[in-house]
Amino acid sequence: MKEQFLNEEDQQSHDDSKVPVSQLLVYTESDGSIYFSCDWLDSEDARIGVSTILYKLSTGELVDEIMDNIKSQCVLENREEDYEKISVLYNSLRILKNSANEIARDDTVIDPLDATTF
Repeated sequence: MKEQFLNEEDQQSHDDSKVPVSQLLVYTESDGSIYFSCDWLDSEDARIGVSTILYKLSTGELVDEIMDNIKSQCVLENREEDYEKISVLYNSLRILKNSANEIARDDTVIDPLDATTF
């Protein structure tokens, strides 16, 4: 997959409005461990950028955009099978997480003193 951020040479050839002011890098290692790093410039725009990234991740909006981008890249690179596998696994993990959350909500705890009134 292609990198979404410009390299240093490309950044210098663009005006300042095109240079990333904040970024979030997320990666995995072969053992499945997930790591991240976050950078931002010392500016209000950069702090807003980090906040917006986190917000869009929390709502799922950014994940949808990323999945659309991955799909486009896979089509361009004739790797549709990769996208299908990524999409199926991602959706399966979401379903599993939602099921676990539902089970946790179903575990109603009743105070023993309250149970005698039922």
